[in-house]
Amino acid sequence: MSSFSSEDDNDSTEAVDNINTALQELQLDEVLRGAGISGPFSSEGKTFVVDSDVFAQWTSGQHSTSRNASPKGKGLSLHREEGDKSEESQPAAQDTSSAGAPMEIGAASGKAKRKKNKPKSKRGLGAPTGFEEFYVDAPLTPVEFKEEQDLYDPRIECAIQRFCVRRNMDSAKKDVFDKYLALGGISAGPKQFAGGLDAADISDMTAAEITLMKATHFVDADKWGDDGAYEVDFATCAKAFLSSRVPWLYDLTGPDSVKQIKAKTNIIRNFLNYLLHHDVCPEYRSQVLTARGVCDVADKELPMVMQAQSYLPGEFQTACSEIFRGSFRGIHGEAPTWATDARDLIGLKLDLAKQTFRIGMSTHVSDEVAKAYLEQNENSGITTTKIYNLALEITELIRASTEVKTFYEHHPAAKGLKPLGRLVAKPWDPPFRLPQDLTPEEKAAEASSEPQSEVHDFLVEDYVLETCFVGMKLEVTVREMSFGLKFFDTVNGIFCTFYTLLPNELMIGWKIPEAEPLPYREKNKEASVPAGNLDGVENPMEDGEEV
Repeated sequence: MSSFSSEDDNDSTEAVDNINTALQELQLDEVLRGAGISGPFSSEGKTFVVDSDVFAQWTSGQHSTSRNASPKGKGLSLHREEGDKSEESQPAAQDTSSAGAPMEIGAASGKAKRKKNKPKSKRGLGAPTGFEEFYVDAPLTPVEFKEEQDLYDPRIECAIQRFCVRRNMDSAKKDVFDKYLALGGISAGPKQFAGGLDAADISDMTAAEITLMKATHFVDADKWGDDGAYEVDFATCAKAFLSSRVPWLYDLTGPDSVKQIKAKTNIIRNFLNYLLHHDVCPEYRSQVLTARGVCDVADKELPMVMQAQSYLPGEFQTACSEIFRGSFRGIHGEAPTWATDARDLIGLKLDLAKQTFRIGMSTHVSDEVAKAYLEQNENSGITTTKIYNLALEITELIRASTEVKTFYEHHPAAKGLKPLGRLVAKPWDPPFRLPQDLTPEEKAAEASSEPQSEVHDFLVEDYVLETCFVGMKLEVTVREMSFGLKFFDTVNGIFCTFYTLLPNELMIGWKIPEAEPLPYREKNKEASVPAGNLDGVENPMEDGEEV
């Protein structure tokens, strides 16, 4: 919609030219004549001339024309009315050189126009989310800094609320963020009995009060105070969430596992950066920095943990389990169409298992172990001496040497097999591990004995060792053979170096029980009939009716 005004002849002439130029595209001959605009009209190029007297009447407010006439329902709407805001008109031209009364000219539509879908850019789908790799918050002005110092007096609730407002979170990001906060004791959801907020409610509130009222993440009342039940520890919460909760809650396998892991660690890192940038909790700055470093370590270790889970226990360990009646005994099948190597299979056939075991024994075990195996094998005296669960921490990874790789490449018996290396580990005490059920005599003997630095050595394929790292935690079932060989029969768990388990997981969703439970509804004793006694109960079936 365009507006024109005139105070002298020069302005009128210029406005008329602007109108002529704008109307050349309308092609509304009859409507123009009815509005006081004369031709000539031609099919090739439209030429419209506005009568000066008519234009003077329009500018003085004495002439008002509103007409819609067209075979297709289109027309021209010429009118001058104060406060009119036609939503159906389209802009044509505009001249703001004078402040006279405006005349509005535009094309009006007789029927509703089809609504066009907004592009993604206008719907906010392509807008920055705030979670980009190199995203940083803008520097704070002194006024903003002072405002936030007052705002973060309740601190964490207000900080979380403002962080969520300034970040474009989709459902997946919000799910990760809420679960991270829940592990730290911060509930997510609307506050009970808070009600809605309108202009009258917030007119007398400060920015801090408004933010606190709108917060959807809050700390329950039972978590406040200095009773020692809860303590602030950003680093431990980050370790527990990334090492125990993320691998359990989300599927991180597949070709895009690295991308998925970085997306989740980036959410926590972005929040911690926000706390540092806005100086929300300066007394815990060192903890926040440590927690941010945990996110960097998780980016490196979690993908390797996921990959190691698909490779371990390895072909040699599986072969030992097949030969010596372990958990993989008889578990094997034909190679699927998508299989590329032995890593895609579960279990080994007995002949392939024996070949893998013999080649591994000939290249890696000591002479004493090899001799004991040959003697016991001839006499059929090989037995399993021990089976026990063990938690280990990797202390050393000995990769396959050049000689071993050359042997596996050129020896006919080793064709198709993978060279072996060594995995050296020490016992590890996992968190919240159940104590062993020992007799009083065994407990006394264990307490009086000196601690032994036991070292475990296992033969593992070299390609599996590529996915392991020093400090990785393992929970395995170990079998010890009578001739001196140890192998882990099953792998029960693989964890990062910073694996942490918090009892907070048990408190997620827990609510304080009522002081007095709701009373049970008393049964109607008169209507009740003792079991097996049907005297006095009417038979609903009529006489002679079959059941």
